[in-house]
Amino acid sequence: MLEEIKVKFDSFIDIADEHVGSHPWLIVILMHEYFRNLYPKDPYIPLESPNGSPMLRISRMLDNFIETLNSSEIIGSYFDNIANLMDKIELSILRRDKMRQKEGVTQRVYGKLWDKFETDEYVKEAYRIIKSRFKSKLKLSALKGKTVLDMGCGSGRYTIALTKTGAEKVYGIDLGEKSMQQGALIAKKSGIRNIEFVVGSVLDLPYEDNLFDFVFCNGVLHHTENLERGINELYRTLRPGGKSFLYLYADGGIFWYSRKKMPKVMKKIPQNYTMAVLDLLGMPNNRFLFTDNWYVPIERHISREHLEEYLRKAGFESIKKIISGNPIDLDSMLVAKDPQSKEIWGDGEHRYILKKGIL
Repeated sequence: MLEEIKVKFDSFIDIADEHVGSHPWLIVILMHEYFRNLYPKDPYIPLESPNGSPMLRISRMLDNFIETLNSSEIIGSYFDNIANLMDKIELSILRRDKMRQKEGVTQRVYGKLWDKFETDEYVKEAYRIIKSRFKSKLKLSALKGKTVLDMGCGSGRYTIALTKTGAEKVYGIDLGEKSMQQGALIAKKSGIRNIEFVVGSVLDLPYEDNLFDFVFCNGVLHHTENLERGINELYRTLRPGGKSFLYLYADGGIFWYSRKKMPKVMKKIPQNYTMAVLDLLGMPNNRFLFTDNWYVPIERHISREHLEEYLRKAGFESIKKIISGNPIDLDSMLVAKDPQSKEIWGDGEHRYILKKGIL
């Protein structure tokens, strides 16, 4: 059934591409509904299909969306085409984005998303997530008195959360200077002194070998031009016996197949416009991050087999996959061993605790 759904999805993308200039708001709504229905659970919608088949639910949804798009010609529009759409939504903003380096565009995408968070949820939610992600594989108390790196820290929410573990010093590094200013400001207001933000690339860390006791790298390297080089840098700066948390996107299934193709259409709609539509739909602030896929310039997917092979090649002594018990995570369904899980979610998501051997 996977191949049948891929054919339907490709048709949906092609038809959406034909209508993106005249009905951008409709495209945003349909893409949003499709994407959220690909997850194992959404607290705002009933995902259970009458016959218990998520693949059938996805298939029927695509049928409905294709019919909706084919009927959109009878729905009025204030836009004629892509050029007209851009004229009305400040084309100059899009031009400035395209003139910036790819890494800089990535930071602008995430900067816009994190601006929506309130200070309290910005820090507390990050700490809760770290605690739940590590589970039994790594106790936060183990970071007490340690030197920690948040590799690709973005606006610094996890960097700040890591200071709450009792770490002696936490460093956050990222290319987005403007994004980090938000984290630096919150840290200053909160009286956090054991933190330092540095502007730099995760592919060329400005730190000496074997420096950090723990490296936290959450959802970063798959947005770079050289994922393997980033892993090598992580290994290089981790001290012998030190540990790391690594999160990367996986591959396989209709979920990751869809992520690869949705940006073809969505990048034709300015991010500010998309976020305005989702705002009007009432989407909670903490859910806007799923739109990163639509606008980041680079998103790499890697299979579990390939990733683990490279981690061994890089030199890690211990490679332990964390299976999440969170019902909204893709791994939650893979653990349940539903016969359709691999077809929908492929390899799930990659969360690992890595250990560098003692030389």
